[in-house]
Amino acid sequence: MTKKKKIKTDGTAGSWKSLAPKSSRRPASKAALRKRMLGAGKFLILILILVSAGGVLWLVQNQTKDGAEFIDLTGPGAPVSDISFSTNGVLHKRWFQNWFGPLRDRSLMQLDIERIQSELIKEPQISFARVSRKFPSTLQIELTEQKPILRICLRSKNKGEQTWMVSRDGSLYLGMCYSNASISHLPFLDIRPSLFKRNSSGDGYEKLEGVPAVAPLLELARSEYPGFYQNWQVVSYQRPFDDDPGAHIHIKSRKVKSLRFSPRDFESQLRRLKYLLYEPDFQRTKVVDSIDLSHEESVFVKLTPS
Repeated sequence: MTKKKKIKTDGTAGSWKSLAPKSSRRPASKAALRKRMLGAGKFLILILILVSAGGVLWLVQNQTKDGAEFIDLTGPGAPVSDISFSTNGVLHKRWFQNWFGPLRDRSLMQLDIERIQSELIKEPQISFARVSRKFPSTLQIELTEQKPILRICLRSKNKGEQTWMVSRDGSLYLGMCYSNASISHLPFLDIRPSLFKRNSSGDGYEKLEGVPAVAPLLELARSEYPGFYQNWQVVSYQRPFDDDPGAHIHIKSRKVKSLRFSPRDFESQLRRLKYLLYEPDFQRTKVVDSIDLSHEESVFVKLTPS
């Protein structure tokens, strides 16, 4: 005979099973626990990396502020063993070594190449400089220098008389490493002292505005008429950018005491000069007093009395 179950007043059967908590979550498996622990470990490693990087940056910034030496995080490098030096002018590797000073076993990474490059460009004789590293231990220097077309003697109270170079853009600089032979063919420039103006640093001069107008004449004569050019001794100019009849370039030479050019159409004037000087009368004359080529097609000549 079976016993009847007690029926609660709400109509449900009374049993201990009804006391068990009703939950949809199942106990986590070992794989799930391992996955959670792995994710937490990766997160902690990322936090440690970020904290370490922040500490290194903080240390470098504080060392820099305190004036300490640069910390080389790449490890020690080999000392600079060679300097590769190239230029289009007269400067040489020995000049750079004297200019820069001893390397004192410094490596390429210890040299501030941007600063070296900017300091080189400040030299008046240098118009372009590029400094680079050539690993493992070569410092590479590439220069472009100013090309002098004239020279000028200037006197100062402290240094006496000095010969300055004049480039085609009118820059003045004290030439370095030029031999006497390399500048002996350059004509001297003779202009009014009022045209010379000291630069802001006080150790040099501002560009001469008239030289760029004269430079094409000198360069053309040197390349196409070297026989004339080698006799030119002194060059002066008056308002070379103007077109009025008074604007002219004046040259003193051995063959012609006084040569006068207008500041334009140099090719035509040099052709006329060549024609004149090859005439028999001019060939027989050792020195010509003056030739004026500045009046369009007209040429005024004065021969030295024999």
